[in-house]
Amino acid sequence: MNQAGREERRREVFGRLKKVLIDMLKIMREKKPENRPKIDWDTDLIDHLGVDSLESIDLMNAIEEEFQVNPSLNEANSKRTVTQIVDYILELEDQKSMKS
Repeated sequence: MNQAGREERRREVFGRLKKVLIDMLKIMREKKPENRPKIDWDTDLIDHLGVDSLESIDLMNAIEEEFQVNPSLNEANSKRTVTQIVDYILELEDQKSMKS
């Protein structure tokens, strides 16, 4: 895949991941939109979104379902920013496509 295609794929994964986070996290249901955290490439799941250990497991399951990949619990727990998670999902997708 060329660089432009890779960047487009990254943006698409980012959008899908952002939707998963919005649907899953309680903080995103805050009644006042101005009180909801913004999700961007540098968003830290723990520091900015307050993701706890139970939510991180739920998130991993949601990622597995949304992207049809099998994240490693140890590896997934080391990813804290949205950028790291997007890159990890792309890595898992690459590994999956090499096997098929």
